[in-house]
Amino acid sequence: MNIDPLLDEKFVLTISQIFPEFFRQNLDVEAIREAYGPSKNEGLCYENCTSVEFTGEIRGRFFIGLDGYTKLKLLPRIARNFGIDPTTKTTSSSVIMEFANQISAALIGEMKLGRFNVDIMPPENLNNKVFLIDRELYRQYILIYFLKSGTEKSYLGRIYLILLMQKF
Repeated sequence: MNIDPLLDEKFVLTISQIFPEFFRQNLDVEAIREAYGPSKNEGLCYENCTSVEFTGEIRGRFFIGLDGYTKLKLLPRIARNFGIDPTTKTTSSSVIMEFANQISAALIGEMKLGRFNVDIMPPENLNNKVFLIDRELYRQYILIYFLKSGTEKSYLGRIYLILLMQKF
């Protein structure tokens, strides 16, 4: 299986550009990248985790992982942004999944502008589930962001983005 470091770098750079912009524009939250790089984890498990698979010329998966504190701090902002009435029976998981879908759509939209033929699949809820990573099949990258309110300057937690790129 071949590795294309330039393609991987394009994806990581696109995420690094799209993610903080998306948070700033939609939630008035500053997402400050604390760390990023290749990873060799054999699996992942987060209290709150959503996965979005992408297919086409490029195949892989994008995970958004966060803890309960961060989820509780972000949920009201996400609900407000999407116009969700908090008195309805909408579950927090579906709100977070839609949010992950929106971020993934923005990422894939940028990749399509770069002339890549890529589509996303519906998001998958992986809350508290172990997801094993086949390192023979995927290259793995992790990006960690510190989140703080754009107006109050209060701490909102950390969010973890994991990118799996299928080897070809």
